[in-house]
Amino acid sequence: MAGFIFAPKGDDTAARRLRRQAGAGELVKLATGVYLSADGVAPEEAARLHWPALVGHLFPDGVITDLTGLTYAPEREEATGTLHVFVSAPGAPRRVEIAKLVISARRGVGPVDGDIPYMGSWVAGPERRYLDNMTPSRARGGPARTLGPAGVEARLERECSAKGEAHLNGIRDGARRIAPLVGKDKEFEALDQLIGGLLRTRGATMRTRAGRARAVGSPIDEACLERVMTLRTALLAVPYAHVPDPNLSVGARRASSFVEAFFSNYIEGTRFLVGEAREIVFEGKIPQSRPQDGHDVLATYAKLMEPPRPRLSEMGPDQFILNLQVDHGDLMRERPEVGPGRFKTAANQAGNTVFVAPEKVHGTLHEGFEHVRAVSDPFARAVLAHFLISDVHPFSDGNGRMSRLAMSRELISHGLSHIVIPTVFRQDYLSAMRAMTRQGNPDILIRSLSRCQQISAACAAETLDEAIGRWASTRAFLEEDRHASLTDPQDPSEVVWRDGVPAPRRYWEHVDHDRDAGTGPGLL
Repeated sequence: MAGFIFAPKGDDTAARRLRRQAGAGELVKLATGVYLSADGVAPEEAARLHWPALVGHLFPDGVITDLTGLTYAPEREEATGTLHVFVSAPGAPRRVEIAKLVISARRGVGPVDGDIPYMGSWVAGPERRYLDNMTPSRARGGPARTLGPAGVEARLERECSAKGEAHLNGIRDGARRIAPLVGKDKEFEALDQLIGGLLRTRGATMRTRAGRARAVGSPIDEACLERVMTLRTALLAVPYAHVPDPNLSVGARRASSFVEAFFSNYIEGTRFLVGEAREIVFEGKIPQSRPQDGHDVLATYAKLMEPPRPRLSEMGPDQFILNLQVDHGDLMRERPEVGPGRFKTAANQAGNTVFVAPEKVHGTLHEGFEHVRAVSDPFARAVLAHFLISDVHPFSDGNGRMSRLAMSRELISHGLSHIVIPTVFRQDYLSAMRAMTRQGNPDILIRSLSRCQQISAACAAETLDEAIGRWASTRAFLEEDRHASLTDPQDPSEVVWRDGVPAPRRYWEHVDHDRDAGTGPGLL
């Protein structure tokens, strides 16, 4: 395999021949009885890729277990780059080092029922690997040999979320059966107690935040909460100017709420021409061919126009969650298929982003909100609430609108301008959200929302016509293309309407030029 040559056990003639070949430079000796073709892959690479074959040759009665049994991969020692593999084998403990691969075999039991043949060796079965990892371990010049009880707890909590409580019961039953075979009766008692705590059948002391949350019946998504904390830290470190709310009159509030409702729905695919949306909101003309879409726009506008509520800093997690459910019920009332006001019962995702599992929605919102309300700055608190709702995605539909609604409400309650995400900025906004969710980069999101807040304030107007004109001068109503990107408000008198879409005259001139030259996408 990959140029490995193993000296046959008990064949002295073959062993002498291999030693002579190594002396002549035809083979590279890696360890006693282990050689590699001199013209093959580098020894470090061969050992990294095909370590199970080495384990199988060196420890034929051994079992890959402890931390390696869980990961199926060597543990890397960062300081030196050395890889470590952990094995249980009969006989005295041994440590073999081959080309920056260290195989550490402790005294233990070889293969038992449930262990799995693996690429020339054996790997511990599901129950045994957890029993073995329940033993605490200290790193001595390398990575720790086992996860230890806290690590096992964290891993089992994730498995419970992914595979259900019956899966943990199955692990416990299997571990009970094999514990005497591998000499792990004490470890089984601790594992039994741990699983009982996760399943809420015993009053066990849990070691991890996720374990404690599940033990009280409110499991959490730790990765989501870590992202919330990352964003919170960045928000507290970045200086930004507060933008006062200019929409103080009833007319200005109506205009700003309409514009925000229009764009917030457009982002989610509920798309109307601005004139059609205006008729829906102010004339009650719900299109017969799209009654649900029409209601979405109208309901979003109505929610934005509701009287002020307590600020996020003035409510507790339970009230926050209840408000979310009530608002969602109102917003999605005409879509019974999505469960208005009810948290999702099936997992949801967008592209490669998988959101918080249904069973962890309540607990993650509850703990996440504690981080939100602990922030003193209203802009930071509003952005954090927006991200928490979006990242949890607690409902089967309507999550984006709910997150932006919460953000705007918090800002307005503090006399700050709302944040509108116009159509032309949609991709920038979604890219900023993905950068935070997938890469843990909060900077782009903070800059994007700050920019949109400044433009939202600059586009405030006393009448709807004037507000639409100002927003149109920023190219807000356009789908993004090479001539359409968000700008500061320009002269509204230069706005021209084509096919129900308002945009600056200069934009249409560019479109016409491209069409005449045969180089552009044509009229949007």
